[in-house]
This record gives sequence, structure tokens and C-alpha cells, in this order.
Amino acid sequence: MRVTNHLYTATMRRFVLPLALGFLCVPTLSQAQPVVPTPAPTISPETTQQMADRILKETSKLRQLSIKRSVPTNVQNRAQIEKFMASQIQDKAKVSEIAAANLYLRQLGLAPKNFDLKTAYARLLGEQVAGYYSSKTGQFTTASSVNPLELETVMSHELTHALQDQHFGLKKLENAPRHESDTSLAFSALVEGDATYTMARYSTSSPLRAFGILASSLSTLMGGGSEMVELKQSPKILQSMLGFPYLSGLTFATSLYNRGGWASISKAYSRPPQSTQQILHFDKYLANKAPVKLPVPDVTKVLGSGWKLIDHDVNGEYGLSLVLGEYVDATQANDAVTAWAGDRYAVYGGPKGAILVVQDTLWDNAAGATAWSTMYGQRNKARFGTRAKKRQEGALTVWNASPDGVWIKQSGRRVVVVEGTVGAFDIKKIMKVLHS
Repeated sequence: MRVTNHLYTATMRRFVLPLALGFLCVPTLSQAQPVVPTPAPTISPETTQQMADRILKETSKLRQLSIKRSVPTNVQNRAQIEKFMASQIQDKAKVSEIAAANLYLRQLGLAPKNFDLKTAYARLLGEQVAGYYSSKTGQFTTASSVNPLELETVMSHELTHALQDQHFGLKKLENAPRHESDTSLAFSALVEGDATYTMARYSTSSPLRAFGILASSLSTLMGGGSEMVELKQSPKILQSMLGFPYLSGLTFATSLYNRGGWASISKAYSRPPQSTQQILHFDKYLANKAPVKLPVPDVTKVLGSGWKLIDHDVNGEYGLSLVLGEYVDATQANDAVTAWAGDRYAVYGGPKGAILVVQDTLWDNAAGATAWSTMYGQRNKARFGTRAKKRQEGALTVWNASPDGVWIKQSGRRVVVVEGTVGAFDIKKIMKVLHS
């Protein structure tokens, strides 16, 4: 449930500043040799390029990646950034992905029925992005509204992306297979975690830099309420998805560094994480536990006329934990998906606005499958309350909260969850096709 592009918006205020602030307590600050940064300038094209040239050199030395070419810079206001972000999701493939994700969020009660993901996504990024690096143009762009004290931190992060691109080729993310969002999100976590870790080390390399980040962070956090309107109004799952590459990615990058320094992080680009499960559980990355690729749960032949498959994708362990976590305790949700082995969901649109979502999941063992199906039942109970009528039809558990319905069937390690418009399809025929 993620739209990928060639942009690396690694300096979103909501997530990155608290991370940098948290690093103020690490030994790097007291042990590092003092480096006096250039005083924060007024953000203009000229001063931005001058800062970028200097910080690229310093970041290159810190990250131990040589500079292969210079990085041009640009300055845009918020309106320009919003317009640019909107332009990145106009091609047919991304429009289809967003439409499916929007229906998925609505049907599963993860967003209001009138939620418009396409509009919210562009506005949210326009509001939150302090700067971005484009692997397509090789250019770094900063927002003109960025606090000057923050700009140095923004640059250290984004110029790490430029160095990554020059050495490892970030177009791997852009060219990742469609319908494999969990894998793309995992790779993004490597990229953003690396850049966030580098940024934190850079920012705490001198007391003056650390003070600048502290002042900028406090200014943003104390006076930033008006700057985060879109974020506060967006669904919780969207906020979590946006934060994952930075927060969990930082933990992953730190584990790599502790194992073998910068060389260990660089080596990970030749064997990138294959799933968010590998990001969340470093031991599973080391063990190279690969996800099982499940086929598309295709039920078009039993849906009748007027129905069509809009899109299909993979949630992964992290995505499934968010699906549960919207309605149940987050710790319980996380525990219920640790045995994830693979999944794939499909979104269908039908006559008169009918929706069908089929979620096929595979688990390491039957106990893991039971944990998922049981917690999904708890999710339904919390979501629908007394308006849902629950009944058992053999191995099929039915939750009728018309117009929404949920059907759950477990077979050993496998669990199929169907959500959709009550009365719009024949659930028995669907389950027969899925279990044939």
C-alpha cells in the first residue's frame, strides 16, 4: 500500500528532527573533534549551492563514500513542492495504485469513507517535506520555508542520498517490480535509515551543530502545530507508513553499523532487505529469511458482470500489523504477525460502488495463522461493536455489519480474509475458488 517514485523525501520534520534530537546524548557528541559550521544563511539559490558543496564534502568523508559528481541545488516554496509532488502521481500505473489503496483504506475502516488519498498524499508531502533528492535529475531541492538552522541537517541527509545514488544506484527503488510494495518499503528503509544515521552522526559531530538542531527542533515542535495540519488530519496508518523508513530504518542501519561500520551498511545495498519483516527483525535479515510469493487471489470469474480487479499488492508484516493496530493494542498487533511468511491482497470494484478486498496470508505455522485470525476477530469486534452480527458457518467466520462484511477462513498455515459490500457477491463461490 505504497506509491513509489524517484524522490527521497528524507527530511520530513515530523520524523527526522526528533531522531536528530535523540542523538544528542550519544558519545559521538563529546568525543568528536569540534567542527564549526558555516553560520545559517538566508535560504537563496546561491547560498544553498554554496552550503551543498561544503556539506557534500563533509558528508562524503563521514559516510566514507567518494564524490563522483557535484550535486546541483534548487529552492522551491511550499506551493511549488505540492504541485511537483502531485505531478509525480499522474501516470496510469500510480493512479491505479492510489485508487486501489484508497478503496482498501476505506473498506477496512482505516480511513473515512470520503477520504481522498491522492489529494491528501500530495498535500501531506508538500507540508512535511523540508527537502528532497531526485535520482532522476540528480538534484537536491530545499523548501524555502525551512528554518535556516535546520537547513544544514536537511542537506546532510539529502546529500547522503546523492552519494548513495552515485555509488549504489537508487533507481533500484524506482524500477522495483510493481505490486511488491513491502519489498519496496524495505529497500526504502535501508536508504532512509542509512541517510538518517549519517545525518545524526553529522549533526552531533560538534556542539554548535547540535545546538542548532536543538533550537530548530524546539522551534518546530513548539510552534509547528500550524505546519502539520495535513499530517494531523491524515489516517494513522498513513502517518505510520510515512515514518517507517526513517524510524525503523534508523534502527536497521544502526544494527548494520554496529556489526561492521559503514562498510556493513554499504554492503547491504548488494543484498538489500527483501521485506519489512527483515527490517523489523535484524536476525531474519542476517538469516536471509525470504518471503513466500503468493499468487494474486483472482476471483473475477465468480463475481459476475460489472466487476474488475483494480490492483493487487503485498502488505508484509509491518502493513498487516497496522491493519490490526488501528483497532487493537499495538503490542498485541505486532505479536500477532511475527510468524508472517507471505501475503497478497486484491482490490475489486463492482456495480453501484460495491467493493471487495481479498487478503490471502501464509504463516510459518498453524499457530501463527491462528494468532492472526484470532486477532482479526478482535479487530472486527472493536471496529463494529454491537452493530455486527457474528456467526459460524463451518470453518468460515462471518461478521455482518451491513453494508460492510468480513469473512475469515483458516486452513492450516493459511488464512483468507474477505472484506466487502454485503450482498454484492457470493462468498461461498469466492471461498471455493480460493481454496480449490
